[in-house]
Amino acid sequence: MSGNDAHSSGHTYQYELYQMASAGSSSPYGILGRERLGGAWATVAVIAAFSDNREAVMRLAEKCTDLQLSPGQLLDVVSDFIAQESMDAPSRRKRGTQ
Repeated sequence: MSGNDAHSSGHTYQYELYQMASAGSSSPYGILGRERLGGAWATVAVIAAFSDNREAVMRLAEKCTDLQLSPGQLLDVVSDFIAQESMDAPSRRKRGTQ
């Protein structure tokens, strides 16, 4: 979702995929949170790279935007995501998927 889409839908918070520039990171994807302040978007939260699953992090960011999650709750949500992802990892390895 672009800033314009979020603005036109009346959202106060917008979350999006954040990709680390370092090619050596094993978990290159994080979340960037923005808040609409007046007519501009200001970055109010960054959760550094925590997953290598681009699609899952994108879905999480979209859900956070859709639910208008407060930036103060983002760390808890990401912690829960990481816990779930680590619980799911053994079953993905058995199936041979990442």
